[in-house]
Amino acid sequence: MSRTTTGRGQRAPKGVMRRLIRTIFEFYPVLLPITMGCILINAIVSSAPSIFMQNAISIVEDHFQTGDWASASGRIIRLVTILLIMYAVSLIANICYTQLMAIITQGTLAKMRKKMFEHMQDLPIRYFDTHSHGDIMSYYTNDIDTLRQLISQTLPALVQSTAIILCVLSIMLWYSFLMT
Repeated sequence: MSRTTTGRGQRAPKGVMRRLIRTIFEFYPVLLPITMGCILINAIVSSAPSIFMQNAISIVEDHFQTGDWASASGRIIRLVTILLIMYAVSLIANICYTQLMAIITQGTLAKMRKKMFEHMQDLPIRYFDTHSHGDIMSYYTNDIDTLRQLISQTLPALVQSTAIILCVLSIMLWYSFLMT
């Protein structure tokens, strides 16, 4: 089998993911960047609580010696309020990106099925004589379902994981380059 074609159970050629993302972007040029932005916001905000916990512990340690809890409570309440606001923003971004991903996924799959059907109508009769009915139908069911899973779950998880890793690495570098 050549490098540009794949059979069942073989690796896809290089550049398939790039082509898929480009195709999704062609279908949804506005929704896709908004969705990716919501995913990034969610990922960045989810990696920030460690900074706030360290600051809160530092405040408690500073005021533990003196016992002046009145001045410490104001600073801790401010940190907790900022943290709650960040969690609310993260929750809103999460709701938005899951809803938008559902729209993008279902719309992309419908458009891809339509493109496949239009392409199938252009195929010569010889193609249908040499391929079994089950193989042809499996492209519509199994392969499209695999794309659904890739678009709805894998792409957002990949973007989110990459952003979290970069944020945590940045936080680590900020606090101590040598410890990182």
